Amino acid sequence: MAARLFRLRLALLGGTFRGSFGRALRTGLGFLALAAIAVLAAAAPLWWIPRTADRAVVDTAFGAVVLLAVLVVPFFANRGHLEPRQFASLPVSSGSIGGALLATTVVSWPFFLLAVWLVALGVLRPEWREPSWLAPVALVLAALFTLVSARVGSALGKLLVGDRYEGIVRTIGAVLLVALLPLAVFAGASTARIGGFETAGDLADVLGWTPFGAPFAALALGGDPAAALLRLAITGAAILVLGLLWFGIVRASLTRIERPLDPDVARSGLGWFERFPARPAPAIAARLLTYWARDPRYRVALFAIPIAPVFMLLAFWVAGSPLEVLALIPLPVILLLLGWSQHNDVAMDSTAIWEHVASGTRGAADRAGRLAPVLLLGVPLALIGSSITVTVIGDWRVLPAVVGLNLGVLFVSAGVSSVFSVMMPYPTTRPGDSPFVQPQWSGSGSGLAQTLSMAVAILLSVPPAWFAITAIADVALGENLWAALFGAGYGLLVLLLGVFIGGRIFDRSGPELIGVTQVYD
Repeated sequence: MAARLFRLRLALLGGTFRGSFGRALRTGLGFLALAAIAVLAAAAPLWWIPRTADRAVVDTAFGAVVLLAVLVVPFFANRGHLEPRQFASLPVSSGSIGGALLATTVVSWPFFLLAVWLVALGVLRPEWREPSWLAPVALVLAALFTLVSARVGSALGKLLVGDRYEGIVRTIGAVLLVALLPLAVFAGASTARIGGFETAGDLADVLGWTPFGAPFAALALGGDPAAALLRLAITGAAILVLGLLWFGIVRASLTRIERPLDPDVARSGLGWFERFPARPAPAIAARLLTYWARDPRYRVALFAIPIAPVFMLLAFWVAGSPLEVLALIPLPVILLLLGWSQHNDVAMDSTAIWEHVASGTRGAADRAGRLAPVLLLGVPLALIGSSITVTVIGDWRVLPAVVGLNLGVLFVSAGVSSVFSVMMPYPTTRPGDSPFVQPQWSGSGSGLAQTLSMAVAILLSVPPAWFAITAIADVALGENLWAALFGAGYGLLVLLLGVFIGGRIFDRSGPELIGVTQVYD
């Protein structure tokens, strides 16, 4: 099994050079350029960072990011990866298939590039040569960790996501990549400042106790073999756990049958609907994203959201507030208003709400689908804006707390809106009308719904804001990490509760919602 798969891997590698001579030459030059970039990534700290302790910080942090990316990226982008299900018809056991796939992963271009980077690190770090056994063991463990983690990430993506949800997961991965790139650039720029390595050492210490940074942290502890062995044990234990998980995934993949896609369903020319599966919540999400791109009512609301923070900044600036305080204000307010803007989305979508009720769409699916535009826009905005905020503050150690604050506010406001949009809908601009025209309505409730939803969103945003402000005032990496985890976790909890409660209200009052929306539609 392994020998045949090895030959198949070699054939796949050779297939990239097939075609015209020009195509083969371009492919070869491209891989040589990537290998050169890998060597430069290993050599750059040696050239630009003279102190050994500072290089250890950079190597641990950068190595942890690389190993984490090897685990996460295949989950979102696993096209072209060999998967266990492709070998289900062969008369071999699941263990043989899992072992062969795992062993032959070394015959792949990504692993070759990773091996070039690891070998370059071992050659270009003179401080890693004592004791002589440490660097080979640590780098081999790092390579084994990447093999197993890449396999687990890809297999989990195929098993849990499958072809049906592949488009939406790939879209989410692209959004997160765009959002995280500015954070990476900011972290590198902050480390390059005077005194940046001292503050980055706290983060490196934390990453050194994770399986992702432990091999590189062990190399920095060559003078203390016992401490280095402890870090290597962390990596070895992680490899063992991921290996057991891999063989469990292989067995599940070989025994689970995914429902095939309908070949008669159109899959091109449908805009956002191409990226989302034909399920209630994803279909509603695709429709809402189309609204946000084309409907002037949503565009006007988006343009109006940044206005309120500007006036707040002017007021605080006139009052003499320091720059650090002013930098924290705009983004949470923008995210609060962005999530709150969905508090009357049922009325905005009044011409289609009857379809959900008539088709028996569950309320939770309706609530979850309507959150897609807010989250796909708000999460990148929170991550990118947090890096800008911390740049103004001037201390990157508060970045986790700022991210937790912004994500918590976004999730809380979106969860509150999920409840109020079905609990207290009020008249709004009809589809096709000018965004600046409001319908006549003899009843009351618009002001009350707006006030109550905003008040509840602000009230529920107090806990993550309190923890974030406390961590920012007393700067410590541990407290900031706790503020980030609490803010994001608390916000997600409120968001899930909002979807659940709003969905229950939708299920119980669907006909009433149709009646209310049709009165002013």
